Amino acid sequence: MARALLARRCLAAGTLGAVAAGAHTAAAIGTDVLRDGGNAFDAALAAALAETVLLPPKCGLAGDLVALVRPAGAAGPTALTAIGPAAAGLPALAEHTGWRPAVTGAASVGVPGAPAGYTALAGYGRLGLARAAEPAVGLAERGVPWSPVCARLAAEAASLLREHQPDGCRYQPEDRALRVGEVLRLPGLAEALRELTRAGAGLFAGPIGRDLAAYVTERGGAITPADLVGVLAETAPPETGEAGGRVLWTTPPPTYGPALLDALAAVPPRTGSGDDDVRALADAVRQALARQRTGVPALSDGTSAVAAVDAEGNAVVVVHSNSFPRFGSGLVLPGWDLVLSNRAGRGFTWQPGHPNAPAAGRRPLTTLHAWALPDADGGPGLLMGATPGGEQQVPWNAQVIRRLLAGSTDEDMAAAMTEPRWELDARGRLRREGVPGELPELGARSSHVVVRGGAGVPTAAADPRLTGAAVAA
Repeated sequence: MARALLARRCLAAGTLGAVAAGAHTAAAIGTDVLRDGGNAFDAALAAALAETVLLPPKCGLAGDLVALVRPAGAAGPTALTAIGPAAAGLPALAEHTGWRPAVTGAASVGVPGAPAGYTALAGYGRLGLARAAEPAVGLAERGVPWSPVCARLAAEAASLLREHQPDGCRYQPEDRALRVGEVLRLPGLAEALRELTRAGAGLFAGPIGRDLAAYVTERGGAITPADLVGVLAETAPPETGEAGGRVLWTTPPPTYGPALLDALAAVPPRTGSGDDDVRALADAVRQALARQRTGVPALSDGTSAVAAVDAEGNAVVVVHSNSFPRFGSGLVLPGWDLVLSNRAGRGFTWQPGHPNAPAAGRRPLTTLHAWALPDADGGPGLLMGATPGGEQQVPWNAQVIRRLLAGSTDEDMAAAMTEPRWELDARGRLRREGVPGELPELGARSSHVVVRGGAGVPTAAADPRLTGAAVAA
């Protein structure tokens, strides 16, 4: 009964367009942009920037971003990758520490790629970066109620935040935890968002970057102001594979898109939801992850996703992240309220000579990825989606795609969002929702966003397990 009710509530369709996001307020902001004359790219950008205020444990201006964009009339999507490269001094730091993995703390802080990604998305829109950032600036200035999901993530990261901010920070005051519903004002983040509208991809080439480099270096990190200049987003053709006899597109390396393609190529089309089908896909995912993986599995929160579609046929899915675990490196830049990502610490393989080892200018491997699936009949329709979840993104995305290969009606999309999920623990063991001793009902932390566009009424769907929502205009 609970799943049936959630299935009815997780979709939204509208003649102007629809947006799915990790927070209802963000999705609503995206649809406001559609009503103001923006397209899907404007809407997704506004929603994503709002998430940097609403979900700071998961995503932010000092993080990274990947996306698939499909302008109206295009035959397929284009991949957008904004993953910051290694700082010039990171290889020397790795050697100095004996190549000991720096998964959190100053040595783990990566060069932010997100500002370049947000700026590139604005280039596909009509309204510009300033209009897209305006709602997020307002949220940061007025304050937002501290959500249950943020409170849970802050509690899980309490020791990490306390280790690096013993005198407290905006997200964890010195003497207590923020209460659910407590209004959190972020004036530093509001000013950083304003600076983004002025500097775009060069956000960290100015005073914020100088503050970041000084703060990280004082604490043993390797970032210098020079590392923060000239970071750009890259556009490229998507990685292409096949699933169930259909073309499937994903974001290319250094994302985990190829691992998703690898897993789905190894299994026949879904014949049901029985144990045999689950085990076959789980085996394929295990093998794909083993081939892709370069270090300790990242299995937790630190990411959010947004997708948008409009009546013209534009569609986009965005995944932006502070990396793993929640609150990234654990460092929060004073005065700017920016959670610093640990993409360098988590993404690189800390082994000399490894092809994914830290090297100046090299982008680290990332579990982030997005996917797109064209109409079965070769028409203009398209499904696009993503989820946060570290390495769980691969099994969760594989499950949703296999369900959508069976059909893409409203009922199919709702079922894909709400059917029982399974995941793999750090030892590769299967954990299924609703199975005693494994996961509770709706207990997976997936947060899918999916949009359908190009044909028919623009539609968005959001996984109801956490705080995701789909809103239409």
